Amino acid sequence: MEAVAPLKFSPEDPQGARRRKRVDAGSQEWVDTLPSPRKSDEE
Repeated sequence: MEAVAPLKFSPEDPQGARRRKRVDAGSQEWVDTLPSPRKSDEE
């Protein structure tokens, strides 16, 4: 088997820390933009 497409980001991403700082990853504002799983009563 072969991967259909390469990973979006490499695990060894040399710019990862800089990119996460730029998007302010971990802040409450960033967390609010993440998709949330559906609750069981919404299915």
